[in-house]
Amino acid sequence: MVRFLLIAILLCISGQLYAYCEGGKYPNISVAEEIKESKFVVVGKVTSRRIVVDSESDPEGYEAEIFQVSVESVLRGRPPKYVMGQYLSLFNFNASSRFPMAVGEKYLLFVSSGSDGFWINSCGNSAEFADSQETIRLIKKARR
Repeated sequence: MVRFLLIAILLCISGQLYAYCEGGKYPNISVAEEIKESKFVVVGKVTSRRIVVDSESDPEGYEAEIFQVSVESVLRGRPPKYVMGQYLSLFNFNASSRFPMAVGEKYLLFVSSGSDGFWINSCGNSAEFADSQETIRLIKKARR
């Protein structure tokens, strides 16, 4: 019982919780693999968050989040022209597998696209910019 209480307390006071990733490790994909799989890689700052509500399927919660990101630089790939100097909209389902972001924070983002628009692999190498210097070094090294 004490062990259960200790785990519950630690979960409550811990910072961000990440999705369960295949193989049980985070990230579960190499930087080189994710560069190949993503449409582009950018550094950007989240400027706004909007929630998408579906009152029929989830009247007490929300279905997804849409984040607006001001793109500061492109490290790999070619985003659509409208992204540069403007905003990138990222779709984030409200599920345990979503990539956690906060308004005002700067991120390194490996951006993928699908039928819902642009999204981030929560088990990949995207992260807060302050924690991404080694990943950025690997991205730049892969350019050579």
